[in-house]
Order: sequence, then C-alpha cells, then structure tokens
Amino acid sequence: MIRIRRHEPGDDLAVSVLLDGQFEGAGMYQLVQQLRRDGDMALECVASEGDDVYGYLVFSHLKSPENWWCLAVVAVSSAWRQKDADAYLIRQSLELARKQAAQAVLVLGDPAFYTPLGFAPVSRREAILPFGEERTQVLYLDENTPQELRRVIYPDAVGRAART
Repeated sequence: MIRIRRHEPGDDLAVSVLLDGQFEGAGMYQLVQQLRRDGDMALECVASEGDDVYGYLVFSHLKSPENWWCLAVVAVSSAWRQKDADAYLIRQSLELARKQAAQAVLVLGDPAFYTPLGFAPVSRREAILPFGEERTQVLYLDENTPQELRRVIYPDAVGRAART
C-alpha cells in the first residue's frame, strides 16, 4: 500500500540513493542538505511501501512572496513513475502544504505534467521571475491569497541549482 508521509531522519540514506540515481550525481541531495542548513526547508515528504522509499518531495520557503513555497525537488523511482506515483506524491504533499498554511506553490517544470495537477502558468508580465518563465507555474492553496505576483525570490540554494 502506497503511503505518503513526512520525511524522517532515518530516511536519509534511501533518499540520497534515490536522488543520486534519478539526478545522476550527488548535486540534488546536496541541495536538500543546503536547504536544511539554511532553514529554507518547508516540508519534506516520502512515498513508501513497507520499508521501501520510492519517492521523495521537497518544498522550500520562498523569500518572496511571504508564505509562498517552491516545489524544489520531486523524485520517484522509474518503476513507480509508471504507476503515476509522482502525481500521487505531489497531490498528497500539496494537501500537507495546505494544512501548514502555505498560500501558494511555485514550480519550475513541464506544463504538460503540472497543469493537470492544478498549476497554471505565470507570465513575466505579471511578475519578476528570476528564471524559467515558460516553465514557471503556480498553484494557489488558499483562496484568499492575493494573486498579484510582483517579484519571486527563491532560496539561495534553489537559485544556484536552477542556474546550473
């Protein structure tokens, strides 16, 4: 049975192996560690079945706008991705983000994948986006969130990773 839960310290080895395999090197796990050190981690979730971790997701706090999060990392083992576990992990994690009072979530990613999950494009005409205009999308989690987006400031670790 698929279980989505918050990350626990005992998950680190499995998460490291998953990220190293999915992203061909230690760079993504180093990003996760930097987000933790900098205090920019908003929420970490794992997808597991029994004792096996097959998915991992990270939300980081944006520096601006306040109470907005960034979907910084999503990784699901290839066998589980074929079962749409990545979309399930994201949907369930968004519910946890909503419960933690995140007002909105930005993602840099393929619109064909994220639009069916409720994300919508953000245009540069509406906001100052540091990178990925054509792939930057937003999902409002709180209906009272002002939808005037002026300037997006990512955590330093996310900004550095996106530029490389």
